[in-house]
Amino acid sequence: MTSAGQAMTAEQALVHADDASATEAFVARERAKARRGALNNRLMATGFGLFVLAVWAFVTETGMVHALIIPSPVDTFWATGRVMSASYFWPNVWVTLSEIAWGFFWGLSSGVLFGVGVAMFPFIRATIYPYLVALQAPPKIVLAPIFITWFGFDQASKIAIAAVMSFFPMFLNTLTGLASVDPNAVRLMKSLTAGRWKTFRYLLLPNALPIMMAGVKLCWTLAVLGVIVGEFVGASAGIGYLIYAMNFQLDIAGVFSLIILLSVFTLAVYQFIEWLESRIVFWQQV
Repeated sequence: MTSAGQAMTAEQALVHADDASATEAFVARERAKARRGALNNRLMATGFGLFVLAVWAFVTETGMVHALIIPSPVDTFWATGRVMSASYFWPNVWVTLSEIAWGFFWGLSSGVLFGVGVAMFPFIRATIYPYLVALQAPPKIVLAPIFITWFGFDQASKIAIAAVMSFFPMFLNTLTGLASVDPNAVRLMKSLTAGRWKTFRYLLLPNALPIMMAGVKLCWTLAVLGVIVGEFVGASAGIGYLIYAMNFQLDIAGVFSLIILLSVFTLAVYQFIEWLESRIVFWQQV
């Protein structure tokens, strides 16, 4: 190799090294920026929560709002300890959690199944899609007494309500995600002799996953809502049943404690789903 060629090779190596170091520096800056943004978001959320807590304490401790309407944070705190240490608490929690889990599972799985079927097979879309849309028309709370009549006061009726309430968001997000693929990309897959299911696996599903994960989060919150609504309408156990009973006994602090515990649990699972989303739809992360 001539000296000119060696010099050119060395120069190219230096250019490549400079490009690699610049890329690494850019990625490091973006990650640091994302960490700062996440920290700022947590600080703002914490600050707003403390502000709400301060306002809550002020209006209750000064007597601006009666304790039978809104209990003070201190009373709610002590009521939380009292409720969680009671012998009836954990059996009722288990009833509600199992109902939520099964309702979420059936709503999620049926929504995905019907969404894929309607998106992939035109005859299924022509046959059942209008009925699925019609099922969404009435408010789901009006179905609660019917399900209580059909399935009784046990867990089956609450699971059915939760599944019906959480089904349509998952179905619609799955259908929307699968249908939002560029038609030219589908034609390209067909030109490469890819079959229906290879096209689904390598093109449609990856494109639909971000929208589907949004449906999963909505499906979860509606499953919780469906179970609690069902327990309000008619139940002999569960968190909703306890809330209804304590409200009837004017134990408002106990009601607030149960609402807060249920909210914390729902938020924790929601955050877990978001963590799963960051691992499944990893290509959308910074």
